[in-house]
Amino acid sequence: MQDVRLVIEINNKQPLELMDLTKSFISLANQFNNFVSENGDSKENREAKLFVKEIKTGSVIMELVELATVGIIPYAENINTIVDFSKYIGSAFNFILGKSKEKPKELTPTDYRDLSQIINPIATDNASQLNISTKIDGNVYLSFHIDSLEANAAQNIMDRFTKDLKTPEDNTDIKTKVLLTFYQIRANIKAKSGNKGVIDDISKSAVNIVFDDEGLNEEMLHGDFNPNETVYVVDVIPQTVNGKLAAYKIIKLHDTFSKEDTP
Repeated sequence: MQDVRLVIEINNKQPLELMDLTKSFISLANQFNNFVSENGDSKENREAKLFVKEIKTGSVIMELVELATVGIIPYAENINTIVDFSKYIGSAFNFILGKSKEKPKELTPTDYRDLSQIINPIATDNASQLNISTKIDGNVYLSFHIDSLEANAAQNIMDRFTKDLKTPEDNTDIKTKVLLTFYQIRANIKAKSGNKGVIDDISKSAVNIVFDDEGLNEEMLHGDFNPNETVYVVDVIPQTVNGKLAAYKIIKLHDTFSKEDTP
């Protein structure tokens, strides 16, 4: 069996903020999960996950491997998944930057948000660079690299693409920069239900909270501040069941401040 690894290398010039780095890898995992779900030829392949194999010193260098969720063993019959995924990431950014006219697939707003988050650590660090490659039996094959200047350009382009993909109905559904306070919080970050919050501008009642991705969940509920004492400035999509408000889907966090700062 070949030793196939996905190698992520960030040549940073400034210290990396831990949350930016964490959200970058969460978004990478989201893209990998979507990729294998859409391209896997068996149930096991479609449920494959990335696992950390090795972290190296120097720049931020992380080597990831694909393992079965059952038994935690490599997929002998599907060694090309990481190679194909690495090619997909490279072709997606080449399309976004105009280096290629071929789109790897029909990219969604969620794809653009993930891709933007993946490159965010270098977009905010001048003269830094991100390399994504595969290592096969110790031999490294570079699939894609992007510097901070290109990362900023790519993020601006993806913002425009995302706005172009939204219909007028989609835009009216989003409530921007509203104030959210939590009424009830689940201790388990993986919990899909149980979190409730209040947005006075929409309803005085506590409503279920869902997150657009796990990065937002972690940042808001497990960050450096107490969520019970914090006001969040967020973009949300109100979700209804039978015409009645059932949940707020949080899609972006803009800012926070303490409840003590309110009148």
